[in-house]
Amino acid sequence: MFIHEAFNETLKRYHISGRALAEAADVSQSMVSQFRHGKKGVTDEMLDNLLLAMQQIAPGSRSYFCSLVAGESLGSLGVKQVIEEISEEEIPQLLVAIAHRWKNSEGGKMAAELISL
Repeated sequence: MFIHEAFNETLKRYHISGRALAEAADVSQSMVSQFRHGKKGVTDEMLDNLLLAMQQIAPGSRSYFCSLVAGESLGSLGVKQVIEEISEEEIPQLLVAIAHRWKNSEGGKMAAELISL
């Protein structure tokens, strides 16, 4: 798998928009789009910046990206192991990412409908 393919797959899996990543990494949305579609490369420093921003938006995304590049699967990690491996500083980010993901899921939409009744 090419790096840009792993990058794009990670953004899709973690529901990270190019716009959100560009804002968090302080780069242009066009640059993110060109890189994720293999039209333009990035420097090592820029990739590191993008991965740090990605991790801030969705904890665990950087590890997932690295596993794709390495050809390894993180699918065997259980939720408990993932939670135990993150730092205390990442816990609030993880909770926000979970809330965001749940809010956009069918279960979250159903709950919002029940609350508005």
